[in-house]
Amino acid sequence: MQTPYPETLERVAAWRADPEVEAIVWIGSRSRGLAGDDADDDLEVYLAPAAFALVDPLDSFVMEPAPGSDPPRLIYDAQLTTLAQLQAKAASSSDPDHWTYERAQVLFDRTGVVTEAAKQAAVMAPAFRRARIQHGTLDALIAVNRIKKSQRRGNEASTRMLVARAVKALSRVVFALEGRWVPLDHWLEPELRTLGGEAPLLLEGLLGSCYQPLQEALERLTPRLADEGFPATDRARFGAELRHPARAAERAIHGLD
Repeated sequence: MQTPYPETLERVAAWRADPEVEAIVWIGSRSRGLAGDDADDDLEVYLAPAAFALVDPLDSFVMEPAPGSDPPRLIYDAQLTTLAQLQAKAASSSDPDHWTYERAQVLFDRTGVVTEAAKQAAVMAPAFRRARIQHGTLDALIAVNRIKKSQRRGNEASTRMLVARAVKALSRVVFALEGRWVPLDHWLEPELRTLGGEAPLLLEGLLGSCYQPLQEALERLTPRLADEGFPATDRARFGAELRHPARAAERAIHGLD
């Protein structure tokens, strides 16, 4: 298990001594045990609202370069923010607003309120989860069919784009099935490997730029998808229902843009 760098902990101690600092949360790849030795510590530092209002935007992001490092790297970076901004993320449909907190570690919390808000930000509501699975499945099926057409037409670039689109859609599905949010793109590979099951097929399809592993993943997921309301038969009708104008607002949240 990784721990913050000593220099990070020194800075955390200084922030803790500041009465305007309400909490400090360790986020990012090192807090999740995913990063190598060249990664920096990512922090969020929660200020009292009045104190935050006085912070110049240019000063709201704090960085500490590693002296003499080649290539240059950071020891830590910290985003100054407020509890209200964290609490607002609970209602967001954007994955980074939630994935960040799935395994975040609270280094300091003056009242305990930030700890609870971070937990709430990591939660995927059951209704949201079900809709995400259904729309993600639909988008993956559409993309796989388009991959086949692009390959028949000899459009290699289009095929690669569509494979990436199918993987993006299926990533939403396989993570949501476990109640998890999709990671940032540069952490997709290691996070998919934590899932097992059908997840390795997504990487196989992406790395090989082919649809067969993705189609296999969809077929293997069929029973679980049926449990989430995506039928194994008459999928054309169900897909039409999901794309109906009456469900445009839902589609805008859960469909791929």
